[in-house]
Amino acid sequence: MLDAVESLRVHPAAVKVSEAGSARRRRETVRDLDIIATATDAEALIAHFVELPWVVEVVARGGTKATVLSEQGLRFDLRVVPPECYGNLLQHFTGSKHHNVALREEAVRKGFSVSEYGVKVVETDEVITHEDEEALYELLGYQFIPPELRENVGELEAARAGTLPQLVELRDLKGDLHAHTTWSADGRASSEEMALAAKERGYRYLAVTDHSHYLREGRMEAQDRELDALNERLAPFQLLKGVEANIKADGTIDVDDETLSTREWVIASLHTSFDKNPTERVLGAMENPHVDCIGHLTGRKIGRRSGAALDIERVVEKAVETGTVLEIDSQPDRLDMPDFVARLAGEAGIPITVTCDAHRLSALAYVEIGIGQARRAWLTKQHVLNTRTWPQIAKLLR
Repeated sequence: MLDAVESLRVHPAAVKVSEAGSARRRRETVRDLDIIATATDAEALIAHFVELPWVVEVVARGGTKATVLSEQGLRFDLRVVPPECYGNLLQHFTGSKHHNVALREEAVRKGFSVSEYGVKVVETDEVITHEDEEALYELLGYQFIPPELRENVGELEAARAGTLPQLVELRDLKGDLHAHTTWSADGRASSEEMALAAKERGYRYLAVTDHSHYLREGRMEAQDRELDALNERLAPFQLLKGVEANIKADGTIDVDDETLSTREWVIASLHTSFDKNPTERVLGAMENPHVDCIGHLTGRKIGRRSGAALDIERVVEKAVETGTVLEIDSQPDRLDMPDFVARLAGEAGIPITVTCDAHRLSALAYVEIGIGQARRAWLTKQHVLNTRTWPQIAKLLR
């Protein structure tokens, strides 16, 4: 989606270009992708759009609108709109149906009639248009509502009261606390390559959390020696000695406590037997004093595997009791925790990490998707643990 938007923004005729719809709200899955634009020459921008190299079929084409299909089978709709009502159309095509209906119903009570093309003052028939969404929300009596919150789950009431949270942003992250290297059989980059890529992103630290079953028979100690050497060379950047341990079917952790005590950061995750007492297994892992974080809480794979049937209320209560961190795993097919669970955890005061769970260099960028999930969960910088430096985190863990 972002590639499509950028491909349009670089065209000389483009003035404003934005994604819209459920993609802009950062929903976990989308059916089609809406783009709203203004241009000095609408036909020229449309012509550029339908000729992009990834377009395999032009479904429809007009002077100000076109629909195409991509190589991946995704449908893209581009609308080139008048600049004076760009904000109105962008808001209309971004908000969920329930958000927009509630917005319009409240506007009626204030004497306004809202459409995608403007806001009519009922008493005078004057139609007010907006070049940006901020001005539209202000006219209707709201704080600007970030796109990720436009689901009619309390955001309109909070915006009227001026109490919307300042949501976490990608630039707030100081490091990542879940990454794999070639020490895991499924890792595709060395510890050094991962460190340099993380450093390039502006991070101060990266937790190396390779799978525990690949670190037996002296391999963990060998990895530690490698990390020590890298840390000496890359300082002040720091590679943390971590591990992603398995929560076994019998509820035990597959790494002994003595070994876990040597780790700076311990993630415990469900990887198998999702139907066997998942709640009790997660609660048991939280009771282990060496476990810092529960990884990808439900174990779901979007479109392929539903998550474990956890008793979320009990999990949240235990996390509060034990001080255990919960993770938003940013892998696109996980986005685990789901947003409603992450919001509940945040409201309970549980520290939450937004991590890439990268197994290759390019996957470090997955956190951009995870931040969208965190924002949908109403999380602020204060909620997200890895917006802090490692010394600050280590102090909190103690």
